[in-house]
Amino acid sequence: SRKADYLVQPRLVNHTDIADLATESLLVIRVITCLDAGGTPQVTHAMLRVLAKLERSWNDSTEYAAPIDLKTGRMGAMTGDKLAGSLDWHDRHPLTGAPVNGRLLAAWPEVQAAAIKAHEAFTDRILLGWDIAVTPDGIVIVEGNAMPDVAFLQRVHRQAIGQSPLAPLLRHHLKRLERV
Repeated sequence: SRKADYLVQPRLVNHTDIADLATESLLVIRVITCLDAGGTPQVTHAMLRVLAKLERSWNDSTEYAAPIDLKTGRMGAMTGDKLAGSLDWHDRHPLTGAPVNGRLLAAWPEVQAAAIKAHEAFTDRILLGWDIAVTPDGIVIVEGNAMPDVAFLQRVHRQAIGQSPLAPLLRHHLKRLERV
């Protein structure tokens, strides 16, 4: 630090409820929010993300994800973002063996509330993707993404955006733009 200033932050770790889904890396819940016709953020999708490239011992560069049911917080089967395994679905984490499908994310209500509250601070953006960590000390918003990856999102949820909860919200905004 003699040549330049450094920002030192505490290392975040995963809550024990989900810690078996990673070895070293921080897991995040990707939550998609979109403004409704009244300008209120709505959660339309959520998925637990595991970036294997951050795990030194895994020798894998896949991003794995499992969809999260918006009402219950229960996870579905996990898949990866690589073409070779894009049609593979795993009830258990493919590298740790930890159960995924049917697993309840106990912190889901808090994660959902944090995403909505965060979007309320950025209502100039119609659509946002939030990466939210669940730690022993609570919920931490890691980042907001103005251009989240919707291709992987659709595959993880096995549903095209046009048939998803996001469709009517986007349709409203597109119609509004047509009138301008």
